[in-house]
Amino acid sequence: MLNRIRQPGTRGLIFGLLCSALIGAPTVSAAGSKQIVGATEIVEIEPQQLRIKARVDSGAQTSSIHAEDIAIDQNGDPRGKPIAFTVINEHGQSQRIKTHVDKRVRVKTSEGSESRYAVPITITWKESSKSVLVTLNNRRHMRHRLLLGRNWLRGDYIVDVELNDED
Repeated sequence: MLNRIRQPGTRGLIFGLLCSALIGAPTVSAAGSKQIVGATEIVEIEPQQLRIKARVDSGAQTSSIHAEDIAIDQNGDPRGKPIAFTVINEHGQSQRIKTHVDKRVRVKTSEGSESRYAVPITITWKESSKSVLVTLNNRRHMRHRLLLGRNWLRGDYIVDVELNDED
């Protein structure tokens, strides 16, 4: 336990700083360092590379995207069924995405909870692409049409809230 460091002079200061840095250092993956993302980031939704401004939210377990014109067979269990929906970015550009439903999830909201489809999509940030589950939601009145949660961050990214912060 490092309660006190009683080494006088520069040597003690260096030792203390080194210990502090090691204790508070972020984890590093086996493949290398994690990338640092800001509070908001411009990402691309594949396959057509629709650029969209996303809010990074380490408090959200799952990523969520604004989806319109959702088309799915409503009969029975939705898991594995084909689904199509339209994503519209903040500039009014749109992309129709066709994928499959991974599952239906219950999501906590400020008004209580609701059921949403969770689907896999590929999100590219800079030159790094990652397939993650996103829940489909009506985010039309939200400032950001895409929220990147912990499932996107996990293993690859660290958030620096001072980068790209608009608030």
